[in-house]
Amino acid sequence: MGRGRGHTPPALFPLPVDAMRLLFALALVAPLVAGCTPYIPEKLDFGTSAAATKGDIPPEYAGFNAYDPGVNPLLAQQICATSYQPGDVTTADASPGQLVTAHGTCAVHKPIVGP
Repeated sequence: MGRGRGHTPPALFPLPVDAMRLLFALALVAPLVAGCTPYIPEKLDFGTSAAATKGDIPPEYAGFNAYDPGVNPLLAQQICATSYQPGDVTTADASPGQLVTAHGTCAVHKPIVGP
């Protein structure tokens, strides 16, 4: 019996560099490239508003004017990827009730690698 060939067929175009070495090199260089990104302008402030009850409200508006003061910070925490910094809260008369508007900002993100 003749001697058989190996189990793995030879590559048609052999790679000069091992794929794992290439992947390792890319993993080392990627954070350096990400740290060199230019400044991206961003708008970090935003506002939330809600209708609050004041005085006699018709029943058709009562469900809409169910203002809970804890909802604005909750919405802000869901919007911000960083910590929320509350700003001013203003109340304006509306018909019927009041309009409560809160402004705040998200904290600026500071990358681990880069400027």
